[in-house]
Amino acid sequence: MSMLALDSDMLRSVGIEIKRRDPSDGMRGWKSATLALENFRIQFERETQEKFFLIADERDRASEIAFYLHDKRSEGPGHPPCYIVESQDVVNQFSFWPRYDEFVERPPGTPNSEDQSYTEEGGVNLFTGRSALYIQDAGRKRIPHNLQAGFSWVDRVARIEVRRFGRLVRAWDVYLCLRYRTLPL
Repeated sequence: MSMLALDSDMLRSVGIEIKRRDPSDGMRGWKSATLALENFRIQFERETQEKFFLIADERDRASEIAFYLHDKRSEGPGHPPCYIVESQDVVNQFSFWPRYDEFVERPPGTPNSEDQSYTEEGGVNLFTGRSALYIQDAGRKRIPHNLQAGFSWVDRVARIEVRRFGRLVRAWDVYLCLRYRTLPL
């Protein structure tokens, strides 16, 4: 009995339809959705000739994406393959790892940018001017304010859906976030 409760796909595979929401649905579809996201990113990078870093709406999604990515691009030592939206709040492990909104020490001999007014500034953000793909649950309508304010343009470019036995198990919206700029303090 517990085998059927834990793996309801055994019932579905013999044609028994389950009407109620399956408790195991929360564990399903991550690998397939991440593979679809990775394929989308590869194709989109070919078309645009630009490399995109990944941002997710919450730590669970960022962690699952990072786990299932084949190409775990690291933007630097200790950086995760997928970030969460920048925030000053310390809420989870992503708050302690390197982030895309952090400043690092400027490499010796690097000139100041032309629009910089304070020339003694010692730090530089390595993500300034870069673009990202933001992934959020397809049920959400609003994009976080920090994302809209941190990029010059944000718009939905794709929806990733994973179906299992004809039922929608996982749905993500993918947004293109162009040219990151650090948020003012």
